Amino acid sequence: MKRLDPFIKGEEVIMQEHVKIHNVSKYFGNNKAIEDINISIKQGEFFTLLGPSGCGKTTLLRTLAGFYQQEEGDVYFGDKLINTVPAHKRNIGMVFQNYAIFPHLTVFENIAYGLKARKINKDQIRVRVKEALDMVELTHLQSRQPSQLSGGQQQRVALARAIVIHPGLLLMDEPLSNLDAKLRIKMREDIKALQKRLNITTIYVTHDQEEALAVSDRIAVLNQGKVQQIGKPHEIYLNPNNKFVASFIGTTNFLEASVDVSGTSGSSIVNVEGLSLKVNLQRNITGKAIYSIRPEQVKIAGSLDNSLLLHGKITDATFLGESVVYKIKLESGNVISAHEHSIRFNMLREIGDQVSVDLNPEEAVIFNESGEEVLNEQQNISHAQTV
Repeated sequence: MKRLDPFIKGEEVIMQEHVKIHNVSKYFGNNKAIEDINISIKQGEFFTLLGPSGCGKTTLLRTLAGFYQQEEGDVYFGDKLINTVPAHKRNIGMVFQNYAIFPHLTVFENIAYGLKARKINKDQIRVRVKEALDMVELTHLQSRQPSQLSGGQQQRVALARAIVIHPGLLLMDEPLSNLDAKLRIKMREDIKALQKRLNITTIYVTHDQEEALAVSDRIAVLNQGKVQQIGKPHEIYLNPNNKFVASFIGTTNFLEASVDVSGTSGSSIVNVEGLSLKVNLQRNITGKAIYSIRPEQVKIAGSLDNSLLLHGKITDATFLGESVVYKIKLESGNVISAHEHSIRFNMLREIGDQVSVDLNPEEAVIFNESGEEVLNEQQNISHAQTV
Protein backbone atom coordinates (compact mmCIF):
# COMPACT_ATOMS: atom_id res chain seq x y z
CA MET A 1 0.00 0.00 0.00
CA LYS A 2 1.35 3.44 -0.91
CA ARG A 3 0.66 6.93 0.30
CA LEU A 4 2.09 10.42 -0.05
CA ASP A 5 4.87 10.94 2.45
CA PRO A 6 4.23 13.61 5.12
CA PHE A 7 7.71 15.08 4.67
CA ILE A 8 8.14 15.50 0.94
CA LYS A 9 5.19 16.10 -1.36
CA GLY A 10 4.93 13.65 -4.19
CA GLU A 11 7.37 11.08 -2.81
CA GLU A 12 5.84 7.66 -2.22
CA VAL A 13 6.86 5.41 0.66
CA ILE A 14 5.49 2.31 2.33
CA MET A 15 2.40 2.89 4.48
CA GLN A 16 3.08 3.03 8.22
CA GLU A 17 2.69 -0.52 9.45
CA HIS A 18 0.58 -2.29 12.01
CA VAL A 19 2.30 -4.78 14.31
CA LYS A 20 1.22 -8.22 15.48
CA ILE A 21 3.00 -9.98 18.33
CA HIS A 22 1.86 -13.61 18.60
CA ASN A 23 2.82 -15.91 21.50
CA VAL A 24 6.26 -14.33 21.83
CA SER A 25 8.61 -15.48 24.60
CA LYS A 26 12.24 -14.52 25.15
CA TYR A 27 14.73 -16.33 27.41
CA PHE A 28 18.04 -15.31 28.94
CA GLY A 29 19.48 -18.63 30.01
CA ASN A 30 16.75 -20.32 32.03
CA ASN A 31 15.07 -17.01 32.84
CA LYS A 32 11.94 -16.08 30.87
CA ALA A 33 12.18 -12.31 30.33
CA ILE A 34 8.86 -12.15 28.45
CA GLU A 35 6.28 -14.93 28.30
CA ASP A 36 3.58 -15.66 25.74
CA ILE A 37 3.03 -12.04 24.68
CA ASN A 38 0.04 -11.40 22.40
CA ILE A 39 -0.52 -7.81 21.22
CA SER A 40 -1.97 -6.34 18.05
CA ILE A 41 -1.03 -2.69 17.42
CA LYS A 42 -3.05 -0.67 14.95
CA GLN A 43 -1.61 1.30 12.06
CA GLY A 44 -0.82 4.85 13.19
CA GLU A 45 -1.39 4.03 16.86
CA PHE A 46 0.61 5.39 19.80
CA PHE A 47 1.00 2.24 21.88
CA THR A 48 2.80 2.19 25.22
CA LEU A 49 4.46 -0.68 27.08
CA LEU A 50 4.19 0.24 30.75
CA GLY A 51 5.51 -1.50 33.82
CA PRO A 52 8.09 -1.49 36.61
CA SER A 53 11.82 -2.03 36.07
CA GLY A 54 12.58 -5.59 35.05
CA CYS A 55 9.06 -6.38 33.82
CA GLY A 56 10.20 -7.15 30.25
CA LYS A 57 9.06 -4.05 28.37
CA THR A 58 12.50 -3.12 27.00
CA THR A 59 13.20 -6.76 26.15
CA LEU A 60 9.99 -6.83 24.10
CA LEU A 61 10.91 -3.56 22.36
CA ARG A 62 14.38 -4.82 21.50
CA THR A 63 12.87 -8.04 20.17
CA LEU A 64 10.65 -5.98 17.87
CA ALA A 65 13.70 -3.98 16.78
CA GLY A 66 15.60 -7.15 15.91
CA PHE A 67 18.30 -6.67 18.55
CA TYR A 68 17.06 -9.85 20.27
CA GLN A 69 15.70 -13.03 18.70
CA GLN A 70 12.71 -14.58 20.47
CA GLU A 71 12.76 -18.28 21.31
CA GLU A 72 9.02 -18.69 20.78
CA GLY A 73 6.31 -16.96 18.78
CA ASP A 74 6.07 -14.70 15.74
CA VAL A 75 6.27 -10.99 14.98
CA TYR A 76 4.59 -9.44 11.94
CA PHE A 77 5.02 -5.95 10.50
CA GLY A 78 1.94 -5.58 8.35
CA ASP A 79 1.50 -8.96 6.66
CA LYS A 80 5.23 -9.73 6.70
CA LEU A 81 6.71 -12.23 9.15
CA ILE A 82 9.94 -10.58 10.34
CA ASN A 83 11.30 -13.17 12.79
CA THR A 84 14.53 -13.65 10.85
CA VAL A 85 14.79 -10.16 9.31
CA PRO A 86 17.92 -8.41 10.66
CA ALA A 87 17.49 -5.14 12.56
CA HIS A 88 18.90 -2.91 9.80
CA LYS A 89 16.29 -4.21 7.34
CA ARG A 90 13.20 -3.77 9.53
CA ASN A 91 12.59 -0.12 8.53
CA ILE A 92 12.34 1.11 12.10
CA GLY A 93 13.33 4.36 13.77
CA MET A 94 14.69 3.98 17.30
CA VAL A 95 14.99 6.58 20.06
CA PHE A 96 17.05 5.44 23.04
CA GLN A 97 17.04 6.51 26.67
CA ASN A 98 20.60 7.88 26.44
CA TYR A 99 19.96 9.56 23.03
CA ALA A 100 22.95 7.73 21.40
CA ILE A 101 23.86 10.69 19.21
CA PHE A 102 27.40 10.98 17.85
CA PRO A 103 29.46 13.52 19.85
CA HIS A 104 31.87 14.26 16.98
CA LEU A 105 29.12 15.16 14.46
CA THR A 106 27.06 18.35 14.20
CA VAL A 107 23.30 18.33 14.67
CA PHE A 108 22.83 18.29 10.89
CA GLU A 109 25.33 15.47 10.42
CA ASN A 110 23.74 13.39 13.19
CA ILE A 111 20.32 13.63 11.59
CA ALA A 112 21.72 12.93 8.12
CA TYR A 113 23.65 9.84 9.24
CA GLY A 114 20.89 7.30 8.53
CA LEU A 115 20.17 8.80 5.14
CA LYS A 116 23.82 8.59 4.11
CA ALA A 117 23.89 4.95 5.20
CA ARG A 118 20.91 4.35 2.89
CA LYS A 119 22.74 5.99 -0.05
CA ILE A 120 20.22 8.83 -0.38
CA ASN A 121 21.54 11.56 -2.72
CA LYS A 122 22.90 14.76 -1.21
CA ASP A 123 20.09 17.02 -2.47
CA GLN A 124 17.43 14.81 -0.89
CA ILE A 125 19.44 14.58 2.33
CA ARG A 126 19.50 18.38 2.60
CA VAL A 127 15.74 18.63 2.01
CA ARG A 128 14.79 15.84 4.39
CA VAL A 129 17.13 16.94 7.19
CA LYS A 130 15.86 20.51 6.90
CA GLU A 131 12.26 19.38 7.21
CA ALA A 132 13.09 17.12 10.16
CA LEU A 133 14.91 20.04 11.83
CA ASP A 134 11.87 22.24 11.30
CA MET A 135 9.62 19.62 12.89
CA VAL A 136 11.69 19.45 16.07
CA GLU A 137 12.40 23.20 16.04
CA LEU A 138 16.20 22.89 15.82
CA THR A 139 16.95 24.58 12.49
CA HIS A 140 18.83 27.39 14.23
CA LEU A 141 21.12 24.85 15.96
CA GLN A 142 21.99 22.63 13.00
CA SER A 143 25.71 23.53 13.04
CA ARG A 144 26.23 22.94 16.76
CA GLN A 145 27.98 20.00 18.40
CA PRO A 146 25.98 17.80 20.82
CA SER A 147 28.11 19.08 23.72
CA GLN A 148 26.65 22.54 23.09
CA LEU A 149 23.05 21.33 23.45
CA SER A 150 20.78 20.90 26.45
CA GLY A 151 19.32 17.48 27.30
CA GLY A 152 16.02 18.41 25.71
CA GLN A 153 17.73 19.58 22.52
CA GLN A 154 19.76 16.36 22.33
CA GLN A 155 16.56 14.37 22.66
CA ARG A 156 15.07 16.34 19.76
CA VAL A 157 18.12 15.48 17.65
CA ALA A 158 17.60 11.79 18.44
CA LEU A 159 13.92 12.07 17.51
CA ALA A 160 14.70 13.87 14.23
CA ARG A 161 17.31 11.25 13.34
CA ALA A 162 14.72 8.50 13.91
CA ILE A 163 11.96 10.04 11.78
CA VAL A 164 14.08 11.44 8.92
CA ILE A 165 14.58 7.95 7.47
CA HIS A 166 10.78 7.62 7.04
CA PRO A 167 10.45 4.48 9.16
CA GLY A 168 7.40 2.25 9.04
CA LEU A 169 7.60 1.90 12.81
CA LEU A 170 8.96 4.22 15.54
CA LEU A 171 10.28 2.60 18.73
CA MET A 172 11.03 4.74 21.80
CA ASP A 173 12.72 3.35 24.92
CA GLU A 174 12.28 5.59 28.01
CA PRO A 175 13.11 8.66 25.87
CA LEU A 176 12.32 11.27 28.54
CA SER A 177 13.72 9.68 31.69
CA ASN A 178 16.87 11.84 31.72
CA LEU A 179 14.98 15.15 31.53
CA ASP A 180 13.72 17.30 34.38
CA ALA A 181 10.01 17.17 35.27
CA LYS A 182 8.90 20.35 33.47
CA LEU A 183 10.82 19.53 30.28
CA ARG A 184 9.45 15.98 30.29
CA ILE A 185 5.91 17.36 30.12
CA LYS A 186 6.82 19.69 27.24
CA MET A 187 8.64 16.94 25.33
CA ARG A 188 5.86 14.37 25.73
CA GLU A 189 3.37 16.89 24.33
CA ASP A 190 5.67 17.57 21.38
CA ILE A 191 6.26 13.85 20.71
CA LYS A 192 2.54 13.13 20.80
CA ALA A 193 1.75 16.02 18.42
CA LEU A 194 4.50 14.99 15.98
CA GLN A 195 3.41 11.36 16.05
CA LYS A 196 -0.15 12.32 15.16
CA ARG A 197 1.04 14.69 12.44
CA LEU A 198 3.08 11.93 10.79
CA ASN A 199 0.54 9.18 11.58
CA ILE A 200 3.44 6.87 12.33
CA THR A 201 2.90 3.66 14.29
CA THR A 202 4.76 4.17 17.57
CA ILE A 203 5.65 1.79 20.38
CA TYR A 204 6.77 3.63 23.49
CA VAL A 205 8.36 2.16 26.63
CA THR A 206 8.07 3.87 30.01
CA HIS A 207 7.74 3.11 33.72
CA ASP A 208 6.09 6.50 34.32
CA GLN A 209 2.33 6.01 34.72
CA GLU A 210 1.44 9.68 34.23
CA GLU A 211 3.50 9.82 31.06
CA ALA A 212 1.78 6.71 29.70
CA LEU A 213 -1.68 8.06 30.47
CA ALA A 214 -0.83 11.39 28.80
CA VAL A 215 0.57 10.17 25.47
CA SER A 216 -1.01 6.80 24.69
CA ASP A 217 -3.85 5.70 22.48
CA ARG A 218 -3.62 2.34 24.25
CA ILE A 219 -1.42 0.86 26.96
CA ALA A 220 -0.19 -2.65 27.73
CA VAL A 221 0.65 -3.06 31.42
CA LEU A 222 3.40 -5.65 31.98
CA ASN A 223 4.61 -7.37 35.13
CA GLN A 224 7.11 -10.20 35.49
CA GLY A 225 7.26 -10.72 31.74
CA LYS A 226 3.50 -11.05 31.24
CA VAL A 227 0.82 -8.70 29.93
CA GLN A 228 -1.62 -7.87 32.72
CA GLN A 229 -4.05 -5.69 30.78
CA ILE A 230 -4.44 -3.85 27.48
CA GLY A 231 -6.75 -0.90 27.03
CA LYS A 232 -7.20 2.82 26.59
CA PRO A 233 -5.73 4.94 29.40
CA HIS A 234 -9.08 5.69 31.05
CA GLU A 235 -10.16 2.05 30.79
CA ILE A 236 -7.10 0.78 32.61
CA TYR A 237 -7.27 3.50 35.25
CA LEU A 238 -10.97 3.11 36.03
CA ASN A 239 -11.39 -0.62 35.44
CA PRO A 240 -8.14 -2.37 36.40
CA ASN A 241 -8.13 -6.13 35.80
CA ASN A 242 -6.27 -6.99 39.00
CA LYS A 243 -4.69 -5.56 42.12
CA PHE A 244 -1.30 -5.06 40.46
CA VAL A 245 -2.75 -2.87 37.70
CA ALA A 246 -4.81 -0.89 40.23
CA SER A 247 -1.72 -0.23 42.37
CA PHE A 248 0.68 0.52 39.51
CA ILE A 249 -1.55 2.93 37.56
CA GLY A 250 -1.94 5.95 39.82
CA THR A 251 -2.61 5.48 43.52
CA THR A 252 -5.41 3.66 45.29
CA ASN A 253 -6.61 2.66 48.74
CA PHE A 254 -6.79 -1.06 49.52
CA LEU A 255 -9.01 -2.12 52.42
CA GLU A 256 -9.68 -5.60 53.74
CA ALA A 257 -13.26 -6.70 53.08
CA SER A 258 -15.54 -9.71 53.13
CA VAL A 259 -18.47 -10.74 50.94
CA ASP A 260 -21.78 -12.25 52.03
CA VAL A 261 -24.35 -13.39 49.47
CA SER A 262 -27.78 -11.88 50.21
CA GLY A 263 -31.17 -13.21 49.27
CA THR A 264 -31.59 -10.89 46.31
CA SER A 265 -30.48 -12.34 42.96
CA GLY A 266 -27.21 -10.81 41.84
CA SER A 267 -26.88 -8.73 44.98
CA SER A 268 -24.33 -9.23 47.75
CA ILE A 269 -23.18 -7.47 50.89
CA VAL A 270 -19.58 -6.29 51.08
CA ASN A 271 -18.39 -5.62 54.62
CA VAL A 272 -15.60 -3.08 54.85
CA GLU A 273 -14.44 -1.05 57.84
CA GLY A 274 -17.67 -1.91 59.70
CA LEU A 275 -19.93 -0.80 56.85
CA SER A 276 -22.26 -3.19 55.01
CA LEU A 277 -22.49 -2.12 51.38
CA LYS A 278 -24.91 -3.63 48.86
CA VAL A 279 -23.22 -4.42 45.55
CA ASN A 280 -23.82 -6.47 42.40
CA LEU A 281 -21.21 -9.16 41.82
CA GLN A 282 -20.33 -10.90 38.57
CA ARG A 283 -20.78 -14.29 40.26
CA ASN A 284 -21.85 -15.67 43.63
CA ILE A 285 -18.91 -15.72 46.01
CA THR A 286 -18.36 -15.46 49.74
CA GLY A 287 -15.29 -14.89 51.84
CA LYS A 288 -12.41 -12.43 52.01
CA ALA A 289 -12.00 -9.68 49.42
CA ILE A 290 -10.08 -6.47 48.71
CA TYR A 291 -11.90 -3.13 48.43
CA SER A 292 -10.05 -0.71 46.15
CA ILE A 293 -10.98 2.94 45.75
CA ARG A 294 -9.04 5.83 44.23
CA PRO A 295 -8.27 8.80 46.53
CA GLU A 296 -10.21 11.22 44.30
CA GLN A 297 -13.28 8.99 44.62
CA VAL A 298 -13.25 9.12 48.42
CA LYS A 299 -15.71 11.83 49.50
CA ILE A 300 -14.97 13.85 52.65
CA ALA A 301 -17.61 15.64 54.72
CA GLY A 302 -17.61 17.33 58.08
CA SER A 303 -17.98 15.09 61.11
CA LEU A 304 -21.49 13.70 60.54
CA ASP A 305 -23.49 11.18 62.54
CA ASN A 306 -24.33 8.86 59.65
CA SER A 307 -24.25 5.07 59.77
CA LEU A 308 -23.35 4.90 56.06
CA LEU A 309 -20.15 6.89 56.54
CA LEU A 310 -16.79 6.13 58.15
CA HIS A 311 -15.28 8.50 60.68
CA GLY A 312 -11.71 9.54 61.21
CA LYS A 313 -9.17 12.30 61.75
CA ILE A 314 -6.95 14.10 59.25
CA THR A 315 -3.32 13.28 60.08
CA ASP A 316 -1.58 14.87 57.09
CA ALA A 317 -2.34 17.31 54.27
CA THR A 318 -0.25 17.85 51.13
CA PHE A 319 -1.09 20.92 49.07
CA LEU A 320 -0.51 20.33 45.33
CA GLY A 321 -1.95 23.54 43.90
CA GLU A 322 -5.12 22.37 42.21
CA SER A 323 -5.76 19.68 44.82
CA VAL A 324 -4.95 18.61 48.36
CA VAL A 325 -4.06 15.06 49.39
CA TYR A 326 -5.35 14.23 52.87
CA LYS A 327 -4.33 11.26 54.99
CA ILE A 328 -7.23 10.18 57.19
CA LYS A 329 -6.84 7.80 60.12
CA LEU A 330 -10.08 5.85 60.48
CA GLU A 331 -11.53 4.63 63.76
CA SER A 332 -10.20 1.16 62.93
CA GLY A 333 -6.67 2.56 62.83
CA ASN A 334 -6.32 2.14 59.06
CA VAL A 335 -5.16 5.18 57.08
CA ILE A 336 -6.62 6.11 53.69
CA SER A 337 -5.85 8.88 51.20
CA ALA A 338 -8.41 11.31 49.80
CA HIS A 339 -7.99 14.03 47.14
CA GLU A 340 -10.02 17.23 47.15
CA HIS A 341 -9.87 20.13 44.73
CA SER A 342 -8.57 23.24 46.49
CA ILE A 343 -11.16 25.75 45.34
CA ARG A 344 -10.39 28.42 47.92
CA PHE A 345 -7.64 28.63 50.50
CA ASN A 346 -10.08 29.26 53.36
CA MET A 347 -11.84 25.96 52.57
CA LEU A 348 -8.76 23.79 53.18
CA ARG A 349 -9.06 21.25 55.96
CA GLU A 350 -6.65 21.20 58.88
CA ILE A 351 -4.61 18.43 60.44
CA GLY A 352 -6.58 17.17 63.42
CA ASP A 353 -10.00 17.86 61.89
CA GLN A 354 -12.60 15.17 62.57
CA VAL A 355 -14.25 14.14 59.28
CA SER A 356 -16.66 11.63 57.82
CA VAL A 357 -15.78 9.59 54.77
CA ASP A 358 -17.94 8.07 52.04
CA LEU A 359 -16.28 5.06 50.39
CA ASN A 360 -18.49 5.54 47.31
CA PRO A 361 -19.08 1.85 46.39
CA GLU A 362 -20.31 2.76 42.90
CA GLU A 363 -16.76 3.87 42.05
CA ALA A 364 -14.88 1.11 43.90
CA VAL A 365 -13.33 -2.04 42.45
CA ILE A 366 -13.66 -5.18 44.53
CA PHE A 367 -11.07 -7.93 44.03
CA ASN A 368 -11.02 -11.46 45.35
CA GLU A 369 -8.61 -12.28 48.18
CA SER A 370 -5.66 -12.92 45.85
CA GLY A 371 -6.27 -9.68 43.91
CA GLU A 372 -6.41 -11.52 40.56
CA GLU A 373 -10.15 -11.28 39.85
CA VAL A 374 -12.61 -8.37 39.73
CA LEU A 375 -15.78 -9.36 41.58
CA ASN A 376 -18.15 -6.42 41.17
CA GLU A 377 -19.98 -5.30 38.05
CA GLN A 378 -18.36 -2.05 36.97
CA GLN A 379 -20.76 0.36 35.32
CA ASN A 380 -18.62 3.44 34.71
CA ILE A 381 -17.11 2.38 31.34
CA SER A 382 -16.85 -0.62 29.06
CA HIS A 383 -14.36 -3.25 30.15
CA ALA A 384 -10.82 -3.06 28.84
CA GLN A 385 -9.35 -5.98 26.91
CA THR A 386 -7.98 -8.78 29.05
CA VAL A 387 -5.10 -10.96 27.98
